[in-house]
Amino acid sequence: MTANKDILAIDKAVDQLAKVSEEIGQRTEQIEKVKGEKYLAILQGIDDPTYQYQIDDLECHRDELYNNQSRARADVYEKFEHYYS
Repeated sequence: MTANKDILAIDKAVDQLAKVSEEIGQRTEQIEKVKGEKYLAILQGIDDPTYQYQIDDLECHRDELYNNQSRARADVYEKFEHYYS
């Protein structure tokens, strides 16, 4: 019965890692979109600081997600080590 619990714990940990990694990809995509909008605005002579604020906010959130990803990755390793020990 313990093996089944271990497998469920591994599955949950891997699922969490996948979700965090997907969120990182989404934030990166959003950052690139805003950078593109900022670039187009600059080409039109518009100097709007809100673009940079939005970029900074998204990058800050992505950094938090990177920390969560590191914890999730460590959790996956821990679950596998426990299963194979």
